[in-house]
Amino acid sequence: MVHTTAMHQPNVRRSSGGEFLPVATRVMWALITVALLLTIGFWFYPEWARLAFMKKDLAAQQQHLADLKKKSSEHEQEVKLLQTDPQYLELIARDKLDLMKDGETIFRLGNAKPRS
Repeated sequence: MVHTTAMHQPNVRRSSGGEFLPVATRVMWALITVALLLTIGFWFYPEWARLAFMKKDLAAQQQHLADLKKKSSEHEQEVKLLQTDPQYLELIARDKLDLMKDGETIFRLGNAKPRS
């Protein structure tokens, strides 16, 4: 007859109720992690939304600037032509001021601007 005492028994893990604490600990860490990530997300969301709005606004402003530069370039070219090209100056004066040479008849076709 072999007697085994508690000292000689191998370490055996008892499965009755011993699994609850490790599972509860993992669940608790998962909940803490999720809560931390949600807190960080809610903290930074307004900044992310503001950044997206600012990017859209910047793109709109850049497009507006490009349009203004194009218009400015066209105006500079017209000023240069008015200062240096007498034929262009005559054409603009005759068109806008309804001037004509002696014996000349002007016919306007299409949508005419009413005189003001």
